[in-house]
Amino acid sequence: MLNLKSILEIYKKENISLDEIMFIEMIDKHKSWQLMTDEEKFQDKKQSYLINIKFDGASLEIEYEKQIIVFLEKVLFFIRTINEQEIFSEYLSLNKEDKILFRMYYLLYSEKELLLHTRSSRGTKVHIPFETFEDLINQINFTALYEEYKLKQLFEDYSLLLKLFSEKP
Repeated sequence: MLNLKSILEIYKKENISLDEIMFIEMIDKHKSWQLMTDEEKFQDKKQSYLINIKFDGASLEIEYEKQIIVFLEKVLFFIRTINEQEIFSEYLSLNKEDKILFRMYYLLYSEKELLLHTRSSRGTKVHIPFETFEDLINQINFTALYEEYKLKQLFEDYSLLLKLFSEKP
């Protein structure tokens, strides 16, 4: 099978139906997106946001996209920091606070995956409810870990993201 770029070139040279080209381009873009790293996806979303704000102006959807960028930047930093420290190598040996952080990490990782699943914020159909985090936050919010990883600001940004998601058209 030829790669999709080659197929698109053939279709365009042969003036084959624009409908067919559109679907092949859609799959090509989807496959390209899936091959990108999280950082590349984040940068792509950021660039799209900057273009949208320039041409579309202010709207609830643009504000939601902005909040996705703000939140993703913090989540990606949090995930990178945890990964660099390799503190979760042996779950059973973790203390209580680190186990809570472990659980937060994987919930935030899951939310990051939801946000980066598609290129468009319109593709985001669900978020992890804030209530899922609340018990974990309450168990760790007065600890050094909560301060060290700047989780207060991260969850404030997440709360705003969820609010905007519930209001978006």
